Amino acid sequence: MSRKKAVAGGVGVLATALATSVLLAPAAGATTTTSDGVNSAYAIAAKGLLGIDPSPYVTDEKGFEQKSLASLNVPGLAQVKLLNASAGAGQARASVADVNVGLGVGKPLLTATAIEAECEGGKGTSSLAKAKLGDITLDVTAPTNTTVAVPGLLSVVLNKQTKKDDGSITVTAISIKIDNLQTLDIASVTCAPGDDDNGGGETPTTKPTGTSTSKPSTPTSTKTSSGGGAGSGAGDKPDANGKAPKPTPVKAHLDVTG
Repeated sequence: MSRKKAVAGGVGVLATALATSVLLAPAAGATTTTSDGVNSAYAIAAKGLLGIDPSPYVTDEKGFEQKSLASLNVPGLAQVKLLNASAGAGQARASVADVNVGLGVGKPLLTATAIEAECEGGKGTSSLAKAKLGDITLDVTAPTNTTVAVPGLLSVVLNKQTKKDDGSITVTAISIKIDNLQTLDIASVTCAPGDDDNGGGETPTTKPTGTSTSKPSTPTSTKTSSGGGAGSGAGDKPDANGKAPKPTPVKAHLDVTG
């Protein structure tokens, strides 16, 4: 049996697997040890009998970068439109529209109105719009690393996520592999880890010192005599019988002018 017929048969088996919910359990994301510490993205790439360099490819190594392509057509492999990729400010995003993956067979393996992947600070997601694998409609979002496979022939991984030891992550919305002959990745992004485990800024290590816990002191005041003089004012108080106090004489000197 020719490779083309085998792939065509594999597409049918994949559709049957989806229709009967026979999916491989989502696998844990693979872990690698290297990372360049930058964010990057591309809309599509392929290796094997038919190759596509990551396109359009962007990286924020020198600052924010964004690129777009109106369309890309590789006969016998895939047709896509509105390819977009951007990276910068701790984020990366890739998207394509009007996707048709044929793999050289009469019936498309994959069609979608839109496919998108994005990440930020070591965390990522992907989404599909009106996507079908064979005749089966796919959910907008799939669990991480959901795999549909025909062992030894064909596999499709949805929402593929690969984590690195340093906390960075690569998210590929759809990754297709045909035996050892062909691979195709659609909407792939890579993000460096965030500032901390929560993806936010640094957490303060000391308590603020501007707040005082002591109670305010009670204000005090000093009374003065009503006469405004320098005396103690004791003579101004009423006596024990409530009678008015005797006036306290105050010495003063008046200038006499002629």
